[in-house]
Amino acid sequence: MNSDQAEPDSLVVDLTEIAAVLRVLEELAIAVDSTEELPAFDLGLVRLAGEEFADVDPVLAELRARFAGRCAGWTPLLGKNRRMASVFGAYPQTKSMSLWDPVALDESTAALTFDGDAGDGVRVGLLDTRIYRHPGLAGRHIETPDDTTLFDKDAKTSYSVEEGHGVFTAGLIFGQAPGATLVARHVLREDGKAFAWDVVKKLAEFFDDEHRVDVLVLASGCRNTLDGNPPAIIHRAIERLSAHVLVVAAAGNHGALEGMTSDAHITRNSATWPAALPRVVAVGVTDADYSPDLPWVTCTVDPKQLHAQDDDSPPVFVSTYLDAPEVHMHELGGIKEFTGYASWVGTSGAAAVVGGAVAARITPGTTAEQALTKLYEGSVVQPYVWPRHKSG
Repeated sequence: MNSDQAEPDSLVVDLTEIAAVLRVLEELAIAVDSTEELPAFDLGLVRLAGEEFADVDPVLAELRARFAGRCAGWTPLLGKNRRMASVFGAYPQTKSMSLWDPVALDESTAALTFDGDAGDGVRVGLLDTRIYRHPGLAGRHIETPDDTTLFDKDAKTSYSVEEGHGVFTAGLIFGQAPGATLVARHVLREDGKAFAWDVVKKLAEFFDDEHRVDVLVLASGCRNTLDGNPPAIIHRAIERLSAHVLVVAAAGNHGALEGMTSDAHITRNSATWPAALPRVVAVGVTDADYSPDLPWVTCTVDPKQLHAQDDDSPPVFVSTYLDAPEVHMHELGGIKEFTGYASWVGTSGAAAVVGGAVAARITPGTTAEQALTKLYEGSVVQPYVWPRHKSG
């Protein structure tokens, strides 16, 4: 995700310092259109008035300089409202996005079952795209705090490829923990993207829940910033949430790939946020070149141990997907028909598998962190050892 992709007229600030920031903006004769507060994480959003802000960087630089000059180098938390995206598919972009499109499967080929009660009593959170009703998930426990999360497939006939992201990850979670309760909130739009402020607001809902989830699966992220640091509001939200909930995140799909973008700030060594943050379980894919080979990766999933695949074929995940006559693929992929099941590549699938596998191992008196350590005992999940590619 390009570091410049941010809402051009929005600042994110520490809520306890918002009054001071507003005073300095007034000194600079920069009008404020509106503010929004998020007490759960002590964060505020400041939207600037006018149409002249193609980029908020100059405003940020001037604010930081003024605070630092007056306060012996100290500055409040200040940042951009960055864009986040689902991490299925090429990430960053490759020359042929169609290589990353899901492949339609019929029900018999997918051969998915959700039998048993593993994960019974465990609550798994999922923040993703909308989850569409699916016969394969009938009987599963899905809570939807937002009533628009579950849609009937008859509500529309044409979809973007990313709209199947939520139901795909849900199927992978239930494949590991069919007895779990999935608490599904959607924030990613039809294109699989959302601004960080909207993501943080949904994270606050998980934080404020009377009955918090035990595990939270995040199959979205953003790429490195110009200074290499995580987006401030994502860091703040995950720091507070991870003290109560095990956060599992996709590591990104930016390993050794042909056709990577030439953006000087985005390389295969770049961090993916929130996966690279402390206390986050960052999940990659075993033996997949696109899976990052970086020290902050926690573990990997081997899809070939989940689904029968040729040894020489790239590892793919198989799960529930859209049932629709028209699904618009990436760029050159065209329009394809799906009948409810698909195979797909990406570390989002791995994160969903780990989230479900942890839930399946949580028992009374066992924490999610303790359950995580049990994954490595004869499981499709293995701890990651860096570096994967040794020189010489």
